[in-house]
Amino acid sequence: MKFWASDRGALWLLLGATALMLCLGLGSRELWGAETRWANIALQMLQSGDYFDPYLKGMTYYDKPLPSYWLITATAWLAGGELGHWSLRLSSVLSAWLSVWLVYLLGEQLFRKGTGLIAGWMLATTFYFIFWARVATADILTVCGVLAAVWWYWRGPDDTRLTRYLVFFLLLSLTSLLKGLIGFILPGLLLLPHLLQEGRWKRHLNLRLCVALVIAGAFYMTPFVLSHFYGAPTYGQSGLGLVLRENVVRFFQPFDQFGPIYTYLIYLPVYTLPWAPCWLLALWVAARNWRTIEPNTRWLIWGLGLLMVFFTASGSRRSYYVLPLVPFAQLLGAWWLTRRFAERNAQGRFGGKGWKIGFGAATVLLVAILGVIYPWTNGGGGAIAFGDTVKLEASKRAPLNEWRMVMIEVDNKVPMYLQTGGTPFYYVQESQEFPRTGDSAGLMKWLETTSGEHWDPKRTIIVAQYRTGEAVPLDYLSADHQVITTTPTNGQRMFHGREDQSVAFIPNP
Repeated sequence: MKFWASDRGALWLLLGATALMLCLGLGSRELWGAETRWANIALQMLQSGDYFDPYLKGMTYYDKPLPSYWLITATAWLAGGELGHWSLRLSSVLSAWLSVWLVYLLGEQLFRKGTGLIAGWMLATTFYFIFWARVATADILTVCGVLAAVWWYWRGPDDTRLTRYLVFFLLLSLTSLLKGLIGFILPGLLLLPHLLQEGRWKRHLNLRLCVALVIAGAFYMTPFVLSHFYGAPTYGQSGLGLVLRENVVRFFQPFDQFGPIYTYLIYLPVYTLPWAPCWLLALWVAARNWRTIEPNTRWLIWGLGLLMVFFTASGSRRSYYVLPLVPFAQLLGAWWLTRRFAERNAQGRFGGKGWKIGFGAATVLLVAILGVIYPWTNGGGGAIAFGDTVKLEASKRAPLNEWRMVMIEVDNKVPMYLQTGGTPFYYVQESQEFPRTGDSAGLMKWLETTSGEHWDPKRTIIVAQYRTGEAVPLDYLSADHQVITTTPTNGQRMFHGREDQSVAFIPNP
């Protein structure tokens, strides 16, 4: 009983430290990179009540399947209906936390005792894994889904019951609904070497597998069918058409995100720092002892190799596409570490204290960088302070839910900070012929003509964006509006970096 209590305590220490690294300072960092798109799309769903037609800045944007947005809107609903940093990023954070747990389970299941714990610590203290886990995109959701499917398979690789197949294929379908068809492809490639071994695949060719595939296929199609029947009839983009474009056409005929053929040879070691030397040494040790190493280790290496070939074969390459390989690379590194510890223990030279110190130091460093320093650099100004100031000044004139917002080519992240509980934002593209000179009456008239709606000039806030050094757009509104602009963040003050700025015009009383 004491033995199990000790194991349970070690696991909870790992999961607790992981939660600290994932959550500390999560709500005090501005939106970054691709998560601005998820925020804008989810926000428009919440504002309009239309959850079947994704829009980005007022324009159709069915770039990813709907469930990745639904996860965000669901957490926002649980948080009171307003989209915030926590509700936006919570699904990624939970997926990362579960991924660490799944890596622990896989390591303990496939290799000698202690491998899972070491693999879990290696993954939890991998800088880029934790970094992307705190970003609201579908990438870490995909990592978690792939790990879940592989873990479920290894719970009974020779089990042919319908429930085993059904759960496995439902996991694949759910993962594919979060980002794309790689949710089916990646687990399949990983498990292919084990299925081919000893003709294992033959015992899985049965009617139960076909039934499970049909049910999982219907589950995968459900959001697209709902979007077709309940979405706006004028919506221009097809979800399934985008799936084909993003997953098949892009693989063979990439139209963006080009990278050299050696992209992942560089970025897999980078994305597994600081523990990259462990899995690189593991490869060398495994190559020297290929015939005598455990079959599960050979499977892991073959699976990683197939994933590397698949990603390299695609002409569309980006550094973070390598994220699904990271947990399995760290699992391989953990295999080497536990093997080395066992050899040292057999020689009477007990080891293991060093890695505990290393993981502890890495945890403290990640907490300091991502949980304290990085959020501090985002504080003191920027979009967060801009949104707070605009809402404060507007609330002095009227309740926030009475205001309407006009966004003129504004960065995706700014609208999230300007939620008022009122009507949805009205987006104006920079390419539109809106009055760039004149007066506020002329702009209001143009808005009414363009939108076909009535606009109350005393309850309309105009928000625009410009770059440092440029003239403030719509400056003529300052004659009868209060002007609020973004102020630099702590990081921008320190490093003198400030490019995109926003300006809001609130009508004077």
